[in-house]
Amino acid sequence: MLATAACLAGCGGGNAPVQLAVAPGPAAPAGTVDTFAVASRALGRTMNVALYLPPGGARHPILYLFHGFGGNGAAFFDAGLAINRAADRLGTPLVIAAPDYDNGFGVNTTPAQGTQTSGGTIGLYEDYLMTEMLPAVESRLGVTATRADRRIGGVSMGGFAALHLALRHPEMFSRVGAHSAALWDYSGADQFTGQRDWLYPTPALRAQRDPLLLAQHADLRGLRFYLDVGDRDPLRKQDEAMQAVLGAASEFHVGSGGHDAQFWRSRLEDWLSFYSAA
Repeated sequence: MLATAACLAGCGGGNAPVQLAVAPGPAAPAGTVDTFAVASRALGRTMNVALYLPPGGARHPILYLFHGFGGNGAAFFDAGLAINRAADRLGTPLVIAAPDYDNGFGVNTTPAQGTQTSGGTIGLYEDYLMTEMLPAVESRLGVTATRADRRIGGVSMGGFAALHLALRHPEMFSRVGAHSAALWDYSGADQFTGQRDWLYPTPALRAQRDPLLLAQHADLRGLRFYLDVGDRDPLRKQDEAMQAVLGAASEFHVGSGGHDAQFWRSRLEDWLSFYSAA
């Protein structure tokens, strides 16, 4: 538009068009990403938490975001999905805490319950996350968070962890996201059945851990869920089963893609919109 206007003003008589430089607009304010350690008695070692603070500080809702199998909390930020850059671009008023929790699925497991883990990590991860990590984050932020302030979500194994923790502690969270969640419904479509059988070695332990069963009995009042999955994801059927149990408490989205970072990056803006809503 500016170059055209300049030509209309003085481009007669064979003169070359005048090109006006357009000054770039101001860059969006950037939040910060830091990592701090939490000393865990439940696990007997220190654990890292990657923490994103939006411009303006910590007085915002907190999203507890859980990584997938083999990952870590830092993978959500610049080295991986770069959700912090999406939040900066959108101006999302949201603190994001992404804890490391090994391949623990967010549940309490002990060697006595079975050691054939298929890569899962044995430990008191639910105790660590709920009674040590969460208070440590809020203490570091200098806030006293309420249920309305806390949101929880995750990808793949992290989707399982988010559902498990929210359904076990529904009084603690207001919004729950499960993205390509690793779930099992004991159909022929189940993936990674070795992990399933380690997590659910007995009917009693399955009842304590399986989000599909927990959701049938949990008080869902005050909880809002968001599930999404790629149309080529081998876990799609199980995620559809989770949506069927949650019903009106959840929204469900099937996007174009598989079970991978490319699909998750394509969903970042939708995730942030859900998690930052009042």
